[in-house]
Amino acid sequence: MHVDARVLAYHLLGRPPYADLARLLLDGVRSGKIEAQTSSLSLFQLLAEPYRAGSEEAAGRVARYVSAFPGLDMVPVGTSVARQAAQVQARLGGRPERSIQVATALSGDADLFVTRGSGLRRIAGMEVLDLDDYLEPADRPGA
Repeated sequence: MHVDARVLAYHLLGRPPYADLARLLLDGVRSGKIEAQTSSLSLFQLLAEPYRAGSEEAAGRVARYVSAFPGLDMVPVGTSVARQAAQVQARLGGRPERSIQVATALSGDADLFVTRGSGLRRIAGMEVLDLDDYLEPADRPGA
């Protein structure tokens, strides 16, 4: 399973209505019941806000938490992932961050991509689990 930065952020920040779903998934990772990975891009995405707010301390806490999360492998974004991300971007469009996350998931042989609000359903044989699908429509932001 590949977990993108949004899912980690909902867990870290306790942001409703997704925090409970993210916690449920990540509890399975922590317990060893679910094998999971994320992209090193996730660390970049999670650290941008604390740095923007001028909080080195918060950034350090986030970095330590994510890097040491039991059962969560951090997959580096190297040249091969960058090339694959360019192919994904050419096919799917959207935000470059999403293409990098998808390419990282594919390079790490993930069979499931966990995200929120991507509009994706299946990518190159990999299932997509969108947290929005597990909420009542009235509970979704902007509803």
